[in-house]
Amino acid sequence: MKLTLARLTAYGLDFIMLALVLVGLQLATYELTGGFPFDRLVKGYQIECWVLATMSFPVWMYFIVTEYFFGATLGKKLLRLSVARRDGGRISFIQAAGRTCLKLLPWELTHLIILVPDPWWDIQEPPVPALILIPNVMILLYIVFLLLNQGMRALHDVPAGTSVRHR
Repeated sequence: MKLTLARLTAYGLDFIMLALVLVGLQLATYELTGGFPFDRLVKGYQIECWVLATMSFPVWMYFIVTEYFFGATLGKKLLRLSVARRDGGRISFIQAAGRTCLKLLPWELTHLIILVPDPWWDIQEPPVPALILIPNVMILLYIVFLLLNQGMRALHDVPAGTSVRHR
């Protein structure tokens, strides 16, 4: 349970830090440009492309780069955790990218469901509102799997052949 809580806390710390930086950059861009490009992003696919470029891609790179080069994100380092191959060795770039893609899949599905084809805030009734349950159920499955494995392996660790341990 201790490792599970440490992993969830590290993930939360990473996302708080990333949100502060990336939302701060978004706000600064908005203020410095008088609203550009936000005032031109109308269609769902335009907003999705902006989100991918300015939020998702930097988050993916953060997780991939920090775990590949340093074996841990800042959140993991603060909690003295590290990512390793099952045999204890350093993870490969492919392992870092694979576990990141699976870890962030619920995020990306949420963006797609809410933004494409039309942003939910621009329409009377979402086309299939129940679709938003998919990423939420996935998150629950991720957490249950993590609990069942005493925090050593999350669902995204299995295909990547990785685990997380206290250093």
